[in-house]
Amino acid sequence: MANLDAPRGFTPLALEDRYVHMYYKSAAVILGVGDPVVRAANSSDPLGYASVTRATTGAAITGVVVAILPSVGRTTKHLASADTGYVLVADSPDQLFRVQDNGGATGIIVTQIGEHVDSVTAINANTTTGRSNYELDTEAVAADNTWVLVAKDNAVNNVVGANCSWVVKANLHTEANASATNVTSI
Repeated sequence: MANLDAPRGFTPLALEDRYVHMYYKSAAVILGVGDPVVRAANSSDPLGYASVTRATTGAAITGVVVAILPSVGRTTKHLASADTGYVLVADSPDQLFRVQDNGGATGIIVTQIGEHVDSVTAINANTTTGRSNYELDTEAVAADNTWVLVAKDNAVNNVVGANCSWVVKANLHTEANASATNVTSI
């Protein structure tokens, strides 16, 4: 049975409340639940929360958006490019995530577990569902990429091949070091 091609970004596994923190989104990007984000060097939040923006493919992350907080006047499930607002982010360097691969030509195989992989090039969230459209890039398996392949997701009907779902954790993470500019592989 073929895997369903349904991008949904990064979904945390066994998420603990103590590893979820509020951040402010002010940058001109569209954010949805499941998008990887990175902490900005400076924050413009009037309440003093750190700012995040969508992470760059192949670079460090701070975490993944797990919720977009409601705001007066905004009726969408995502944060549009012009929106400012607050997001909850799973930001533990040890957090595991479920994510689908993009079904690329080379595919990811189980012997690549433990290797580093990148997500597809930054992509806007689905503005209807509010979910991320991020997937793993099957052709971006190389040392020092953003994610570590931990395991094949054992979900029912998930088979190795195009659009397989995998378990990953951050390889490059801002919270493993003192600042977003001081990042090393974990």
